[in-house]
Amino acid sequence: MQIEKEFIKVVSIRFSKAFERIIHAVHQLDDKQIWHRPSSISNSVGIILQHVSGNLHQWVCSAIGGETFERDRPQEFIDLNIIPQKDLLLKISALDNKIQDIILQVPPESLLSNRRIQGFDETVMSALLAALTHLELHSGQISFLAKLMLDKEYKVYWQPLNKEQGKE
Repeated sequence: MQIEKEFIKVVSIRFSKAFERIIHAVHQLDDKQIWHRPSSISNSVGIILQHVSGNLHQWVCSAIGGETFERDRPQEFIDLNIIPQKDLLLKISALDNKIQDIILQVPPESLLSNRRIQGFDETVMSALLAALTHLELHSGQISFLAKLMLDKEYKVYWQPLNKEQGKE
């Protein structure tokens, strides 16, 4: 069970760090920037967050945590409601806490348990990995969009501290 417990621990830490990167970027944007679409076929930071929320509620909160959830995926890509930055940050933090609670309560022996999610046959382990990589992908998109909008005003999340990490 040591490997299973370590897997759960590492996944929990990686989810937390992805949420930290998202919060770091969103905190630097104003309401207009959060909902700005770079082109007609691009998503805003706000739309990406709506989508991430739907995905994580389906894959983690519902499929693993047992919560009732009915997803309307196409609705996630419509920016009908412009949610202010402070409310988005509260929602992101609440989702991070919920995800952490669920992950840390996963019994190690259940990692190979089967789940049917979004038409796919998954295990708890594969669902966690899929949800994590999905979140990390979108955290990168959010950071990239923030950097494009803020240019030199963007405050980086992490910088190398020593030569081993890549500092010159």
